Amino acid sequence: MSLEDIVRAVAEGALSEEERLGFLDLCEARAAEDLLTDRDRVRSYLGVIEHGVEDGNVLELELAEPTAAALILLLDRAAEWSYAERRVLAGAVEYFLRNEDTDADLNSMHGFDDDARVVAAVAEALGHDELAQRLNQRL
Repeated sequence: MSLEDIVRAVAEGALSEEERLGFLDLCEARAAEDLLTDRDRVRSYLGVIEHGVEDGNVLELELAEPTAAALILLLDRAAEWSYAERRVLAGAVEYFLRNEDTDADLNSMHGFDDDARVVAAVAEALGHDELAQRLNQRL
């Protein structure tokens, strides 16, 4: 599958124009080894989110956790992905890790909705419909 095919699959998903453009700006070339280390970055950000919940911030931990878990499952297979697929996955990782995206993660009750939509669209584009469906059911 070419990068154009993957981007088209993501772009035709359930993303708003703002989400799509923000995501596409983050798609960058990454080696499989770099994507494997991104698992720790995702886990670390999830820790920040959990800490925010403990401090009384109103956050969507119920959506942040499965979104992070889906990303980690995709990242676990980094060595299997093509260059184009790794690039799109890198965009999903960076979108998730960015607090100030379409809806600020740590400042909104629905801050992870856009992150879940991006990760679900990428999972579907990468052939993981079951991950996409699980995330979409939580939205």
